[in-house]
Parts: sequence; C-alpha cells; structure tokens
Amino acid sequence: MTEKQPNQQPYPQNYPPYEDEINLIDYLRVLWKWKWLIIGGTLICAIVAAVISLQMPRIYEISTVIEPGIAGVRDDGSFVYLDSVANVNGKINEGVYNRKIEETLHLDPLKTEVKFKSAIVKKANAIKVTSQWKKGDTSLGVKVIRQLIRFLSNDYTKIIEQKEGSYSNQIIMKQNEINNMETRKNLQLANLKNIGQITEELLRAIKEVKENVEKIVRQRELLLENKKAGNNTTLLLYSTTVQQNVGYFNQLSNELCDLNAREGEIKAKIEEYPEDMADIKAQINTLNLEKGLISNIKTIQEPEVSLHPVKPKKMLIVLLSVVVGLFFMIFLSFFIEYIKNASKE
Repeated sequence: MTEKQPNQQPYPQNYPPYEDEINLIDYLRVLWKWKWLIIGGTLICAIVAAVISLQMPRIYEISTVIEPGIAGVRDDGSFVYLDSVANVNGKINEGVYNRKIEETLHLDPLKTEVKFKSAIVKKANAIKVTSQWKKGDTSLGVKVIRQLIRFLSNDYTKIIEQKEGSYSNQIIMKQNEINNMETRKNLQLANLKNIGQITEELLRAIKEVKENVEKIVRQRELLLENKKAGNNTTLLLYSTTVQQNVGYFNQLSNELCDLNAREGEIKAKIEEYPEDMADIKAQINTLNLEKGLISNIKTIQEPEVSLHPVKPKKMLIVLLSVVVGLFFMIFLSFFIEYIKNASKE
C-alpha cells in the first residue's frame, strides 16, 4: 500500500522570477522622456522668482557703532565704564526704547516698525547697532538710530553729573589747599620782613652799646692816668656802667641769635611751599584729566546707510527657485509616468 502524496501544485517552468531591483536606466529613461517638462518648468520657476524679486521693495541696512561712556579711571590706568556692553546690548535687543522712539518721532507702529539688532564687537568694548529700512525711508531710519543714542545717553546723564561733581569738589579742595599755602607763605614772608627789621634795630643797638662801652673804657683809662683824689668813685661808676653795657650787649646778641635761628626756620618752610604746591597742582591736573575723560555714550561710527540693498537677495532667490523647481519637476515627471503606467495596467 503506497503512501498518499501531499496535494501540491507544480511550479510552472515558464513563470518569470520576481525581481525587486529597479535599474538606474529606468530612472534615466523617465528623466529623458520628460526632459522638456523638467527644463521648462525649472525655467518658469526661475523667471517667476526673478520677476517677484524685482518687484519686492529694496531694503537697506543702517548701522552705527557705539561705546559705553567712561565713568573714571582705575589706579592701574584702565577705564571704568558707566555700564557694561552686555547690559547696553541687552537693552537694545529687548526693544526697551522702541516705544519711546515711536512716541517721540510720532510714528505709526502699524506703518513704520522700529526694530533694532545689536551685537557686541569682538575684541572691542563696543556695540554695533543695525536697523533695516525701505529705500525711501533711510533718512527716517538714520533719525531713529540717533534718537536711540539720545535715549541711551539720557539714562546715564545723572551718573555723569554725579561723577563730574565729585571730581569738581576734589579739585576745589585741592585749590583751597594751594590758597591756604599761599596765605601761610605770605604770612611767613611778612614775618621774615619783620625779623629783618628787628635784626637791623638790634644791630644798631649792639653797635651803639659797643661804641658806648669803648668810650667809657677810654674815659676810665684817662682817669687812671691822672690818679687824682676822688677818682675812685668815678672809676667805680665807670666800671658799673661798663658791666651794664656788657650785659645789655650780651642780651642783644642772644636776641639776635634767636632771630637768626627763627629766620632760618622760616626760610626753610618758605622753600618747602613751592614743592608742596607743585605736588598739589599735579594732583589737580590729574583730576582735571580724569574729569575730562568722563563721557556719555560715544558714537564711534556715525549712522550710515549701506551702499547696496541687503534685501531682497535676488541671486539667492533665483537659485533657490531653480533648485526647488528642478526637484518639483522631477517629482512631477515620475508622478505622471506612474499615473500613465497605472492607467495602462
């Protein structure tokens, strides 16, 4: 007894095997078949893009470069700024002043949009501010940027006034020191003049005392030569007078020495005044220099309009339209070919 064979259907010998590979030549054939559609459609896209870009309004860029104001100088010579570039840059990009500018210049926000873009300049303590405006509105754009700089400056006006006031007070104090020195110097010169007059009087008095002593000594010598009776009392008087004059002479000499010492001290002080006053004047010059460095927002580059429009970028628009149109036409060619093949089947 034979086993039953399973119920199988024989595989037809002439049935072609399934192919899941797609040859590249098939794609090329489709592209070649619809080449004029692809070329024409791409050209139409490029022409349309060129026409549209020509009709778009020209946009120019207005740019300026500003620097935060200087508030003072450090001991190492570096500047102290009123504010950091990061804070100023943040204010501009956040549009803190946009509304105020619109109100000040009486602009309609629906028709004229005030918008700024700023960036910190690399390796510099400065900020570049830009704004884009249509061809006929560039003069208004320059006015808007200048108004922005005014508002920025107004924010730091009080700080600058306080800094300048502080320097002015220091300069006044130093100037008062010089005036006081001048007054003391004049007083010392007056004292020196008085000492000179007193010295002259003492010298005259010393000279007179010396002459009197010499005269009395000569008279006493004459009495001693005569040796008459009653001369003893006279000699005693002469001796007493000589001793008194000698004591007075010594007193005057001591006063003269004291005056000379005092005169030397005064002259030494007077000689110190010019050096001290020169130091204070140098300090005043330094303060004036630092005060002169105090400044508000600086405009390093005045607002200027770009020579060529930044928008629209016609070449870029045409190139993008060519690329997009080419891909779209290729896709459309394959889609049409697929529809045709499907309808045939």
